[in-house]
Amino acid sequence: MAGDELIARLVDEVRRIDEEETAPPWGDLWDRDAAESQNISMFTYPNPLAGTGRAPYVFFPDANFYSRLLGYSLKEVFTDAKSWVSFTLEQMIWNHENLHHDSGISRTILINQLGFFAPSLFGMMPIYKDDAVPWIKGPVINERADLAKLEEPNFHKSGLSPLVHQMYEEARELLPDDFQVEFTTWLTGPFGLIYHLRGALNLARDLKRDPHFVHEMMTFANHCMKNWWKERARFHQREGLEPLILGNDEIGVPMISPSMYEEFILPYEIDLSEYFDGVDYWHSCSNTTLFLPLLARIPNLRMMDVGPWTALKPAVSLFGQRPGSSIMKRIHPVSEILMADEKQMRNRLMEIKATCYDVPYMLFFDGINPLGDIDECVEKIRQLDRICHEIFHCDPTRPRVEPEQTPLRS
Repeated sequence: MAGDELIARLVDEVRRIDEEETAPPWGDLWDRDAAESQNISMFTYPNPLAGTGRAPYVFFPDANFYSRLLGYSLKEVFTDAKSWVSFTLEQMIWNHENLHHDSGISRTILINQLGFFAPSLFGMMPIYKDDAVPWIKGPVINERADLAKLEEPNFHKSGLSPLVHQMYEEARELLPDDFQVEFTTWLTGPFGLIYHLRGALNLARDLKRDPHFVHEMMTFANHCMKNWWKERARFHQREGLEPLILGNDEIGVPMISPSMYEEFILPYEIDLSEYFDGVDYWHSCSNTTLFLPLLARIPNLRMMDVGPWTALKPAVSLFGQRPGSSIMKRIHPVSEILMADEKQMRNRLMEIKATCYDVPYMLFFDGINPLGDIDECVEKIRQLDRICHEIFHCDPTRPRVEPEQTPLRS
């Protein structure tokens, strides 16, 4: 467990880097004149600049990578304020010292409980392990009558809220006044929430046999999300709501069809976007290629995630040319990073650059989890960083390659 002396040393180092940090030699690739994201999260960044021939990229390996690299228990990280603060600060410092990526040092510490926080508010408490990110077990809506028994979350008392409040207050005491602490965000979209509360098999049956019940659950999820975010804004003494993040790993083929998305999910995501004055970032790790024309109907969607299995070219056509929107491209952490050689990495990244060259886009490398030796994983990340630096920072020319319409698969 981290101690006060370690945190004081890390704070001094982060402050020093922050005070000395200037625009990198390849330039600031974020659009600072456009309205920036108001949401504090690992997923949100300003819109990338377009038309420079360059593009920003950000590394966010799995928490298990950093826990093994830096020697932390993930159970302690997600339950102890000192461990969380030092773990977060050490990540920033390591990234600064080892990577060329475009995510700078920050004096804001988010007590981030990831995708297991929202389900916990309804009784699905996480299971902790030293060597794995916590996750949930369930479901809690085993029959129709169980929905009526669920209470709207209490911002201070439900699920993991007491723990997060404790960690938040302790982190504020640990950090000096020039550092800021943020309460966890709600990352889970409404469909993702009912997917966990109801269970995958039960929900699949409901979509066919009891559509009215699905709408009831989605309405409940939206209502709870709106009120929880209003409470968070009041807690931070802020006026108005910040644009929303929608984490939607459960949305994609083959779980649901485009017609199911259009009927059961899209109306609720449009409602949330209108209520929150926009969606900062729409995310799914699943294949959402067939959903892209429907997703384009969500108003004020600022950054569209294009995951490993989603075709890039139609996403660029629909979102790259849309005013105020941008693309976040992610590749498969195993087949296209950890198990790829330099030629395969370079070819894949050149295809992405060719496809996205004229639109605002960034690359985001997440989910990188050591398959074996941690040093081998570090070398792979450094190799990918070097290739990205050469392609997206140092060479503004348009690649002479024919971009593929579908990415590599694992």
